[in-house]
Amino acid sequence: MNQIIKSFLDAHIKEYDLGEYELQTAFEHFINKCVVNRYSTERFDPSEVMTDKGEIGIDGVAIILNGQLISDLESSKAIFAQNRKVSTEFVFIQSKTSENFDGGEISTFLKGIKHFFESKDKRPKMNEKMEKMIDVKDYIYSQSIEQSIKPKLEMYYVCCGKWNEGNNLSNNIDTDVRFFEDTGDFSNVKFYPYDNNKVITMYTEMRRKISRTFVMDKRLPFYKMQGIKQAYFGLIKCKDLANLLTDEQGKLFNNIFEDNVRDFQGYNPVNTEIRDAIIDRESQERFSVLNNGITIIAKDIETEGDSITIFDYQVVNGCQTSRVIFDNKKQLLDGSSVLAKIVQVDNDDILDKIVYTSNRQTEVKYEAFSSANRFHKMLQEYYNSVDMDYRLYYERRSKQYDMDCFIDKNKVVTLAGQTFAYISMFLNEPHSINRYYGELLEAYKKRIYGKDDYVEPYYIAAYYIYYIDTAIKKNQIKKEFKHFKYHIACAIRALICDSKIYWGNSKSLKKQAEKLDELLHDSVKLNRMISTACTCIMETVEQSSDISKDIIFRSREFTLRMLKNIQKYSEAKKSEEHLCVGQIVSCQVTAIKAYTIEVELRTDDDRKYGSVHISNIANRYIQNISDEVRLGEVLQAKIISGYDEKQNVKGWDLSLILD
Repeated sequence: MNQIIKSFLDAHIKEYDLGEYELQTAFEHFINKCVVNRYSTERFDPSEVMTDKGEIGIDGVAIILNGQLISDLESSKAIFAQNRKVSTEFVFIQSKTSENFDGGEISTFLKGIKHFFESKDKRPKMNEKMEKMIDVKDYIYSQSIEQSIKPKLEMYYVCCGKWNEGNNLSNNIDTDVRFFEDTGDFSNVKFYPYDNNKVITMYTEMRRKISRTFVMDKRLPFYKMQGIKQAYFGLIKCKDLANLLTDEQGKLFNNIFEDNVRDFQGYNPVNTEIRDAIIDRESQERFSVLNNGITIIAKDIETEGDSITIFDYQVVNGCQTSRVIFDNKKQLLDGSSVLAKIVQVDNDDILDKIVYTSNRQTEVKYEAFSSANRFHKMLQEYYNSVDMDYRLYYERRSKQYDMDCFIDKNKVVTLAGQTFAYISMFLNEPHSINRYYGELLEAYKKRIYGKDDYVEPYYIAAYYIYYIDTAIKKNQIKKEFKHFKYHIACAIRALICDSKIYWGNSKSLKKQAEKLDELLHDSVKLNRMISTACTCIMETVEQSSDISKDIIFRSREFTLRMLKNIQKYSEAKKSEEHLCVGQIVSCQVTAIKAYTIEVELRTDDDRKYGSVHISNIANRYIQNISDEVRLGEVLQAKIISGYDEKQNVKGWDLSLILD
């Protein structure tokens, strides 16, 4: 393996705590992250992309709908329900640590992709995870009548060797690509053979370790402002802007739009007007005065004469304009320009304000700005104040921690992850996390992220999900509970506190969080509690044969049954009446009479008084009980009968167990 790639892989293993993975598996995880990061606008777990063991030829499958990684049918339905137009990309990945591009392995890879798109009666049976992905694929095509654009198919075969365009593999690959093109099911089909050089480029682009140099005509510096290191206003050639937006493949560089709260809206009336202005040569020459322009945030800015170089940049406003220019870059004239602000900020708070104010002029969805409000800043500050041994990292802006290789990415909590965790644990809704999180934000906007809410419960919920998820990955919790990790968190709260729901600013809720936080610091008790929660879930599963196993973790009825079982268990545990006939108990002599011994049972049960008749002291004749026992002596005895409330019997009859 190339030494540079090995260093990247080592950093990735550390970031995601993959030390227990075999090298090949860790490499697959690494490549899946690098490839899919180009498509997904939000943070994702590379494990979601990886195929399960037994799937031959394919190491990663990603279905991208409008820039979001989709792994289940419900999420795909939500995307189609909320968007008039949906763009679809099917991405397949095969990763090899070897230094040779193997024709046989490439053929197997392409064959596996063919099986994925075959009808059920023709394809071989695949594992459960792949079958669920195929269900998503089938649903997407069932909606094709509503969509004007066919899905794209992109295939990556990654190897640590050197790809030679003149090798004999290209012809066979081209034949398979034509096969997919001839189906008519895709708007575009691409096969990418990625060698070590392209892996290196892909990784550095993912880290946004990029720079672009261009001429900024009529550049004016802004006056000195607090929180702004430097800023410029001026004209950028449309062709130079297109270059800023283009990655090494010639594709749109999606990573630089992560801080733009509005994804591309397609060719709606506004974007159609922008396109028309570019297509019309006279209008394009006036483009800089016809268009509002763009805002770029850069990590660093260097100037030399009229040239300006920007490093690790983001387009935070002007996504629509940028996309239209990129799509129509072949139409661009040498003289056309676009207005631009280029800003280097001191801190994330200033960046948030720029993102917010730059995008507030146009209506956007609730979730777009929810992470910029006062509560989320307080929540992030609370995250940052937690002791390092229990530290998580709240990601208010998409992928904001991607460039920090010192942070364990398993400890990064996204807005979606935070929402799922809180709703599951404190609102008793673990079955709702399969809904699209934007839909949840809208549905629960009066119950979560209130400006006066306590921040502690949010952090506690996120940490429990992190702890449970880690335990599942390390096989400390059985894999079968993977779909129930949110139920486990919900069950733990019900076991430790109760299942009553409180408003976010309730002191009772804060007290619950304090109890749960105390449990986090006692690993022995915590692991026992997780075992109890898992047992409650399994018992509920056994009682729920009327609910399909495919949807049981999405069933509200299942959650209600689970909480009811937990309530029964909690009541039984609190009960102090645990003594019954037939038990062997320890008891202490409190009085000696002519024919009986009065005793007090050593127990927490309030029904602790009993007596032993002379006939139950020994299997022989006893003349004087005082010769057999002493006051205060502790004896072992068996409960024979007693404490019948209906018969008004208030004491236990016991029989001594003597040597």
